[in-house]
Amino acid sequence: MIDDDSTIADGGEPTEPAKPRPPYSERPIARARQAKAQELIERLVAEGRVRIADPDDGEVAEWRRVVNYAEHHGLEPAGKRIEKVPYGGPGLELFLAEGPHPNARSQRPKAAGGPVPVPARLGHLHPVVAALKDDESRLVMPSALRRRSLLLLQGLAAEAVRRGFEVRRVRSSFSPREGGVDVAVDGFAYTVSARQEFPESTNPERSARLVLQSEFVS
Repeated sequence: MIDDDSTIADGGEPTEPAKPRPPYSERPIARARQAKAQELIERLVAEGRVRIADPDDGEVAEWRRVVNYAEHHGLEPAGKRIEKVPYGGPGLELFLAEGPHPNARSQRPKAAGGPVPVPARLGHLHPVVAALKDDESRLVMPSALRRRSLLLLQGLAAEAVRRGFEVRRVRSSFSPREGGVDVAVDGFAYTVSARQEFPESTNPERSARLVLQSEFVS
């Protein structure tokens, strides 16, 4: 008779029960990103601005993830938000601005005009989206996800034009896995980008996720 929950197959050793995966917040990558985000906030409070000169695409992408972590986990000082602007070409400048994020839920107009329609096919593309489609160095991801990204960006570009906004090529640096458009609203420009959220995941559901995010440019 066996007293525990393990089983013996073919006369072998008892098998160990599968251990559940730790939550994301306890995984090494999440802990490292949290430490970077906290360090960034401390530097911004002490120095006012943090400049990253001549980063490569991987560094730019990692800094954006760190900023997103700080935003989504409430690490920013009360009444302030982290803003990112280009610095010296490929570089980034980070600083604390007053007030909540422009795309925060509390800042969204009550009458948003309904959902933005997403086209079913890649036809009659806005010139900026068409250029992005032809640029094989951008949106480097599986073809099905790349097509979805372009459809989402085309839907956004078409709606922006319909509302009288200007859509133009992105001036910010991107990693090869990202791509996007700049939308100018009332003299302010915002970059809306698409990327694969978990490009290295072996889980089909996770690896198929896309992320759309916007950030203030100027």
